[in-house]
Amino acid sequence: MQTLLTQTARLTDVDPQLFADALARITDWGELSKQAEAQSLAPLLYHHLQRQQSELKNQQIEIPRSVKRELSALYLRHKHAHQVHTETLSEILAAYRTVNIETIVLKGAALAFLVYPTPNLRPKRDIDLLVKPEDAIPAQKILRELGFKAPLPRGADLPDKHLDAATRKQKGMVSSIEIHHNLFNVYHPVSMTFADFTSAPLPFAVDEQTTAYSLGYEDMLWHLCQHVAYHANVWEPIRLIWVADIIGFAERFSAQIDWGKMANQYPLVLNMLSLFHFITPLSDNLRRLAPVKIGQCPAGIGEEFRGWPRSSLDHQQTKGYQQILIDTFFPSEWWLRLHYGLNSAESLIWYRGVRHPIHILARIRQFIQDNR
Repeated sequence: MQTLLTQTARLTDVDPQLFADALARITDWGELSKQAEAQSLAPLLYHHLQRQQSELKNQQIEIPRSVKRELSALYLRHKHAHQVHTETLSEILAAYRTVNIETIVLKGAALAFLVYPTPNLRPKRDIDLLVKPEDAIPAQKILRELGFKAPLPRGADLPDKHLDAATRKQKGMVSSIEIHHNLFNVYHPVSMTFADFTSAPLPFAVDEQTTAYSLGYEDMLWHLCQHVAYHANVWEPIRLIWVADIIGFAERFSAQIDWGKMANQYPLVLNMLSLFHFITPLSDNLRRLAPVKIGQCPAGIGEEFRGWPRSSLDHQQTKGYQQILIDTFFPSEWWLRLHYGLNSAESLIWYRGVRHPIHILARIRQFIQDNR
């Protein structure tokens, strides 16, 4: 199933044969919709299945009717959610314009319009907006005026990274808005506010009346990759939709991106593209423009961290302690490279033999201290 999901994380057409082969190997059809939704890929999977119907029929691959119904229902639900989110975003941006609050639309809410075949193929759990620090409280107050439940900070200082989410129910959907004044929290080694932009904001049309702005080419890719790096840890999994976002953006704007700047200022981006190439192969055009170093295919493509502390020792007892130690100290090559921001060509000796064991031992020491 993992192979099918990695095949699904493409914004262009999938390889018909590889897609069909991956479908043919599915044994637990009851999990397919659930896993696709967990990766935020359900609409894309439905989209690819619709476009590959003839090929699948020719190869006599039959998808259970119940699975088709589930994916169709998820597709329609996300389509409705997108319509509500679009109306909400347009309303908010119009209100902000009247008081001259500059706004940057972040992540999925912008990428849906910028790179996806149709915007409703990109699910959004919430809408993230970046404003200047001095505009954060006024922006939240305007959301209150628009009928949102929008908590304000209790003290004089802004909370870390963003204000508490503002929510409003409309047409059966709950819209959640997060007003950011910084893209990263105080514990992150980097920061980005309006003052830190290195490229001009990128305009896009939300509807016929509304033009919005997102991060510029280089800043967008850097933010998306930093977001993945932050979540590629021993606690939580990444989602394959983030891979689709990064590859989709790099491909769509390959000619506009300053790849020399990326190599000098944001090497993490090139390293992640090197890894993600083995999930969604980079086009010849992108590889010609971007100095991405691609080595041999890492073992365990898409395989997440399986050891402690991702899963408690009690939950892993059936594996046996030897396997728990292996999963914890010797995770898949794919995850190790992703976690430490390495491309597919760099040596792993230091990270496998020293850096990662030290990281885990530090976690163990902290766990012991916290539980004394």
